[in-house]
Amino acid sequence: MKIKAVIIILLTIFLMQSSFAQKNSEINWLGYIRSTYNYTIVDEGDNTNQFKLMLATLGLSANINEYSSVFMFVYFNYPGMTGIDDSTLTPEFSNVAGILDAQAHFTPIRNFRLTFGQFVTPFATENLQSASKIDFVSRGYVVANSPAYRDIGAYARYKAKRFALYTGVTNGSGMNVADDNNHKNVIVRGEVEPFKMLKLAAAASVGKDNNPVDSLAEGRNYYSANLSFNKGGLYITAEGSVRDYLEEQTNALYAYARYDYFVDGKLLHYITPGFRYDFLDPPGENDKTDRITFGLTLGFDKIKWLSHFRLNYELITGEGDIDPPDNIIAEFQMRFD
Repeated sequence: MKIKAVIIILLTIFLMQSSFAQKNSEINWLGYIRSTYNYTIVDEGDNTNQFKLMLATLGLSANINEYSSVFMFVYFNYPGMTGIDDSTLTPEFSNVAGILDAQAHFTPIRNFRLTFGQFVTPFATENLQSASKIDFVSRGYVVANSPAYRDIGAYARYKAKRFALYTGVTNGSGMNVADDNNHKNVIVRGEVEPFKMLKLAAAASVGKDNNPVDSLAEGRNYYSANLSFNKGGLYITAEGSVRDYLEEQTNALYAYARYDYFVDGKLLHYITPGFRYDFLDPPGENDKTDRITFGLTLGFDKIKWLSHFRLNYELITGEGDIDPPDNIIAEFQMRFD
């Protein structure tokens, strides 16, 4: 059954390509593989290590006409080998493949686009960065303190030279999940660039939890703010998020800097050191987790993100009885688009 599922997905993608090609549509393929070696350091007990396939993906985008386009993105996960949370998938697909994105785009006028389907929720700034285009192996804790990373719904985006606005409605239950109830999430995000090198963003998500009994659903809201500075090879950014749920707050924040040193070499094209601090602070006392990440990336293509090796050291501390392990992670990533 699992093999049949993979064959069906691949045949569907192939048939879509053939159909679009017959109408002379512009089709672009993309995908990436992120493979890591993780060494976990614990204060008591034995350290552990493993090779891990973080992500294996394949996708395509197709322009149907000047107003309409589609984007599909899937991952392969056999058996449960990637970092994708597949707990919500149906059993026959949970260990084979899953849909990450299935989007229909409609652009009736310049700079204004409507998106329907399953997509990355336009909330935190790091949410909108592809997993193949983040500056550290692991995402910041702000993403964990945000609405569902991917969700099903619809949103509108207006994007000008120095301003962008996103407004949308989602189920609020995450990707590949049916959600037939009376409660939906409303999301608003705004971005502004007062100067070429400076960007500010803020977002809010207002909704309820997924209690199957509508009358028992409780309000669950999220808020975020981001400030980024980008000049030459230097990039500095900070973002915070707040979850307001059951009259308690969960707070998260990250701040990091990285610098791209470009190298005119045949093999090595850039070297990027980076430093990040982030924390996650759930309700209650002595529950805060702090993390310091030291990073170094070696790029093997003139175009960033296509081919690189990355080394991260995560120094993690917790309050009270929390004693999380530290991590040393080596990653190879190859991407095509």
